[in-house]
Amino acid sequence: MIETSEITGQKASRPLEVEVLVVGLGPAGSTALRLLVEGGVAALGVDRADFPREKPCGGGLSARTLPYLPSNLLDELPHQTTQGIRLTLRGTREQRQDFGRPIAYQVRRDQFDLALLNRARGSGAQIMTGVRNIQLFRREHRFEAKMGEKTVLARAVIAADGATSKVLRDLDPASMTEARDNPLLRPWTSAEGWASLRDPIDARYVAIDLGLVAGGYAWSFPKKDSLSGLGVAGFLKPLVDPRSVFARYLESSQADLDGGGVFTWPLPNFRSARHGRIPGLFLVGDAGGIVDPFLGEGIYYAVLSGTKAAEAYIRNRTAPEGGPDVTLRSARDYVRWLDREIWPDFRQGSRLASTIYRFPGFFFALTGRYPKLLELYASILTGDRDYRSFSRDIILRALGKLLPIRRPADGRLL
Repeated sequence: MIETSEITGQKASRPLEVEVLVVGLGPAGSTALRLLVEGGVAALGVDRADFPREKPCGGGLSARTLPYLPSNLLDELPHQTTQGIRLTLRGTREQRQDFGRPIAYQVRRDQFDLALLNRARGSGAQIMTGVRNIQLFRREHRFEAKMGEKTVLARAVIAADGATSKVLRDLDPASMTEARDNPLLRPWTSAEGWASLRDPIDARYVAIDLGLVAGGYAWSFPKKDSLSGLGVAGFLKPLVDPRSVFARYLESSQADLDGGGVFTWPLPNFRSARHGRIPGLFLVGDAGGIVDPFLGEGIYYAVLSGTKAAEAYIRNRTAPEGGPDVTLRSARDYVRWLDREIWPDFRQGSRLASTIYRFPGFFFALTGRYPKLLELYASILTGDRDYRSFSRDIILRALGKLLPIRRPADGRLL
């Protein structure tokens, strides 16, 4: 369906010309679209779904996401504030820590995504939803999108259409083939669903289980409507049968599955990302492989990458030199930001995942003995630390426990 606020009266035979076409209107796409329009860019957003739509996702907004959301957006949504972690080992031994401050906010994705889309709509954005069939082509210095009888021409495209991106399949099919054929690049797998817990935990806590999922973890995120979002994901290698693993977690958690059933979903492997290969093409969120390799967190990185892509375009569009190279310059700026800020931290997060998910019992014992480690874990969600500083702190604390502390005569620590 076409939103009533735009494109009405457009003749099918006459192409619609815009500066930027945003494909996919989840958190990444809606954020980019709103910021582009607010920055004076003629942008069109399209999505194959009609909103609101259900989305397989835990729905946890880490506290570090808030600065990148529209003002007061969270106040409009039913949400549960999380300020603690309940950590279990294979569904049995338990540790709890309340950090006394919000570390995440639990939302329903159908409500959250619709709210973001409405903010983009309120900014005056052109929007098309229910676009079931779209084909994209690169024509000389611009893009052409075929949507049924309608044609859209754009200087740049922001691909925000998820891990199985149709934009990438059309414009850069080789990258999809590489990810499929190389085991090191294949997406991780998850299974998720809504459930009610027979013995509910305190809603202030998220539940994280280590060891039940080989090479990954399981989670339970409490929602405002008394249901919980439960899920499992593997990060060292794809789960062979994620539904069976999820069923074991349901049993371990004493949870009853909601009527919506179980969703299985690929989580993109950041190593498969191939940015900068198509001039003027920005890959954001899952389409760009920008998903945390340790926690599997995607919403924060979707909103962040959508923000950075839009800002790069606006900044270069208004630069004094201007000219036809705006798409090339802005895309290069975006790739440089990824190379500088995201990929180094993801590589460190992947090393942490390789250690902690391979030896969950050791990490569980370590956090039990040194509770400060869980607080460091939570500090990633609040944005106080990244994986590089988190790893340094773990090493320093471990060394501090293993090595004798030298004290001079005045009693000060060396």
